Amino acid sequence: MTNNNPNLSLDEAAVEWVDTDKRLSQLCEEWSKQPCIAVDTEFVRTDTFYPILGLIQVSDGETCWLVDPLAIEDMLPLAELLVDNRVVKIFHACSEDLEVLQHSMGVIPKPIIDTQLAAAFVGFGFSKGYAALVGDVLGITLDKHETRSDWLQRPLTEAQQRYGAEDVYYLVHVYHKLIQQLEQGSRLSWVETDMKELVAKISTTGPADEYYLKIKGAWQLRQDELAILKQLACWREHSAREQNKPRNRIVSDRMMLEVAKAKPKSLPGLQRVKEMHPRVVRQYGDDLLELVEQTLNADHSEWPSRLPKPLPRESGVWLKQLRAVQEGVANEIGVAREILARKKDIEEIVQSAYDGRPRMPEHWQGTWRDALLGQPMLAALPDLL
Repeated sequence: MTNNNPNLSLDEAAVEWVDTDKRLSQLCEEWSKQPCIAVDTEFVRTDTFYPILGLIQVSDGETCWLVDPLAIEDMLPLAELLVDNRVVKIFHACSEDLEVLQHSMGVIPKPIIDTQLAAAFVGFGFSKGYAALVGDVLGITLDKHETRSDWLQRPLTEAQQRYGAEDVYYLVHVYHKLIQQLEQGSRLSWVETDMKELVAKISTTGPADEYYLKIKGAWQLRQDELAILKQLACWREHSAREQNKPRNRIVSDRMMLEVAKAKPKSLPGLQRVKEMHPRVVRQYGDDLLELVEQTLNADHSEWPSRLPKPLPRESGVWLKQLRAVQEGVANEIGVAREILARKKDIEEIVQSAYDGRPRMPEHWQGTWRDALLGQPMLAALPDLL
């Protein structure tokens, strides 16, 4: 490790292993008096639907605590701290951390700041990794680590414990530097808006009967085929959650598409479906056939409408024009281009233009994105209509 900031060194920091209810309760009382704490999680998710929490790391920038969720029985003090509005919780690339904490502890932390997101608003690039950001902001080069690890084994190795501590030790210091720059550029509210949107997205589990909308190629299906796919995807979602298995361990997207097209009426017919695996026929064959039959016998008025086609090839001119607007605004204000608008947002704007009613994405309404990009992007469309 190269350290151009000798005042900061994990080697000089205290690292404590926390594995009793009493000690965790004491620490949560201490942490509740801090303005902010850094938080990270380590988990395993190889053959389960839900992640299995293996470690929670906390730091105040001076000390690191490694909390063992496998040993501690009462995690309520920490759960309460995570939603304490007086303490900002600092994460880096927080989506998976929030998901595992929601599942294992029943809470989504708040208020939170994601340093990866914050960095994109002050010119450090989009989706910057933790080690790279520590290097850019603090001048410290972290050693490369093996990120794939068994976080459920006990005891953890010294290397695992150091890796866990390192992931939070520098985070508070990075946070303070970024906050200073965000406030100077009047962009802190932008980050806070995006954080609220992220938390809302994670806290709202999409209805199981809408998962078919995420399957690539679904737009090609006829209405009866799409109705079958919808029921298959809904069944798979419930099955994956109930059995705690990854979705593809139940049945793959490709298999469901082919079943929807073939509409098999028997197990031999199901076996002949393209992409079908013998294991799926053996374990779930009767379920799949029943779903196909029920869907085809259902009231056709209940079938979903066909999905819209992807944008035509000639839309590339429009997409390119709007991306140029996006790039120009990003360069002008010094933020990562990708943070201004997602690919999906740009495509939605172009689709609205094709529909004859050009407009910004609904989730932009009343936000800084609409104020910043709305008029320039709408102004670019008349040249293309």
